[in-house]
Amino acid sequence: MIVWSGRGFLSLIILVIVYVVLLNFIPKEQGDYALVIGLFIAGIFSWIMGKKWNKPEGRTVIDKNTGQEIILKPNHSLFWIKMEYWGIIFGGISIVLLIKQFI
Repeated sequence: MIVWSGRGFLSLIILVIVYVVLLNFIPKEQGDYALVIGLFIAGIFSWIMGKKWNKPEGRTVIDKNTGQEIILKPNHSLFWIKMEYWGIIFGGISIVLLIKQFI
């Protein structure tokens, strides 16, 4: 079961799309690089768009019943991890896999 809020699911969708597209362009002998490049591109996307969509400033609304101010903040996450942090996770995994290729 995939759990997301807002546009957080796009991190995973971009990863899958880029990986599938790269499998068609990269020779089969070097197919492991498709995953590394896919993770890196998905990481860049997640970091940039997560920072843009999860900006800290929120919208202030007033509750009609209590009169209290409520600040609505955007939340775009996948598996309860904010989208920009998936950029770091994907980037870290891609670096580990790249290093593993050379060892």
